Amino acid sequence: MRTALGGGLVGAALFVAVLGTAIVRPSNLGWTMRHDLQTYVLAWTHFRHEAWHWPPGRIDGIGYPVGTSVGNTDAIPVVAFALKPFQALMPEPSQFLGAWLLLCFVLQGVFGALLLRLATPDWRLHLLGAALFVQTPALFNRLGHPALCAHWLLLAAIWLLVDGMRGDRLWHRAAWLGLAALVGAVQPYLAGMVLLLALAAFANRAWRATTWTRAAAGFAAESAAAGIVMGGVFWVCGYFLISASSLQSEGLGLFSMNLLGPIMGMGYTTLLPEIPLATPGQYEGHVYFGMGWLLLSAVAVVLRVRAGAPAARFGAGWLAVAVCTVIAISPVVTLGATTLADLSEWAPASFATFRSSGRFGWVTMYCVFALVALTLASRLPRRVAMAAFAVAIVVQGVDMSAAYRAHYGRERNPAWTDYDSPVKSAAWTAIVPAYRHLVMAPPDMCAAVWTPVAGPHLPYSLLAGTHGVTINSGNAGRYDTGAILRYCASLEADVRAGRVSDDSVYVLSPAMRAALAAATPVPLSCGVLDGVDVCVTAASATRWRDEASQAGFAASTVIPR
Repeated sequence: MRTALGGGLVGAALFVAVLGTAIVRPSNLGWTMRHDLQTYVLAWTHFRHEAWHWPPGRIDGIGYPVGTSVGNTDAIPVVAFALKPFQALMPEPSQFLGAWLLLCFVLQGVFGALLLRLATPDWRLHLLGAALFVQTPALFNRLGHPALCAHWLLLAAIWLLVDGMRGDRLWHRAAWLGLAALVGAVQPYLAGMVLLLALAAFANRAWRATTWTRAAAGFAAESAAAGIVMGGVFWVCGYFLISASSLQSEGLGLFSMNLLGPIMGMGYTTLLPEIPLATPGQYEGHVYFGMGWLLLSAVAVVLRVRAGAPAARFGAGWLAVAVCTVIAISPVVTLGATTLADLSEWAPASFATFRSSGRFGWVTMYCVFALVALTLASRLPRRVAMAAFAVAIVVQGVDMSAAYRAHYGRERNPAWTDYDSPVKSAAWTAIVPAYRHLVMAPPDMCAAVWTPVAGPHLPYSLLAGTHGVTINSGNAGRYDTGAILRYCASLEADVRAGRVSDDSVYVLSPAMRAALAAATPVPLSCGVLDGVDVCVTAASATRWRDEASQAGFAASTVIPR
């Protein structure tokens, strides 16, 4: 208990020191209104107000009528599910990403400390180990993608794997199934990594069976159980609401791990020269060790040569490491800025499902970290080990100091933390709740085939979600591309034909406003709010005309039949 508590406090201390506490506040949305972060917040904003669907993770309100899910928006389903019953108690709107990031740092420290406890009973070494694991550059590099900051799930899997090599215990089986369920409700890339480590643990246990028949049966049973649990959680989260072909994306080889990854700082080193990347997308394969870990790795190699086998045994875990390394490197093999080989034409199409393959390098990196830490903690005299870890912590901190300062300044910079929404008029709050749907024509999810769009999806998605109204725009990690293309064609045809609905408010580009006005099969009430054209049917406008006029929609006009 002391080990876990101490490690968690170490993780929390580093988080607060570098990132502060402001981002943890649920009502602080400003810092989330950019890049991928907005996708997760918008998904939560819609999900919290919708009724439960089947499967439970489905979200109808974003990208309506195609829809999406908490899984396909990377909205950290396990947290969204847990908070949805209590959403009425949370600010409107709100975010939980800051609290999740804090939890990730806390648990990174917890499992870093628990890993050290496998090699030594000294709690001081546990805390020093935790301090090194939370100073992982790859962890900070993923702050813009909170679901992928759950590196502690990988540490938990490695901890279970190593502990399982020391003896077969019943709770290990339950723990692997629980971990499979948990990671399935966090992020699919991490789920793939944990599943590979789980299979290695099952193989290790099968190897100790008395007969090959028992070994094969045991491995098959445990693997099937883990796969069923993880697949069931995926279904609950809504990952399967899109077709398999929509899961495959371009970019395989672009988002890979470089062979020089462990020494490529990518902005997280002050002690080593920066090495140019082969592709700009290789930030996905960020596995820079940091100078502290590199120094400890060199010491561990010396101990390995002098003392024989290291303290930690991974067994089939090394096969999982090898598989993850190959996936991370991708069919496009790179060394620094040089492409050594391009084997893309031989790669199976299904491989493109994990186009950001470089992330699998985290398994290799953390297994090396675990091996290094356990080797030093068990092979060196205790005081020497503590001194080595302390020096490595300082060196790691110095090496990452520029990145720490950048994160520290950014999280306290109003240009980053504040959000100035273009949706300012009070009339929106009178108009939008009177309708079921907010329709943008064209929406930005149709931008590939229909431009210019009516406006950015962010402010209008936030507006619609806050009022429990659907919107035909938005963003997700994966969409059903075929369904979107069909919807875009249908919507354009409807607008050009003047087919509008009483239950929808329309935000239009100038071209679509003109097209709708030219068709006019029904009377429309149109105006300009915050510089954008807004139209509704004249019949529906009677529900809010007086209130909206007082709020600034007085410029609205009726277009006759």
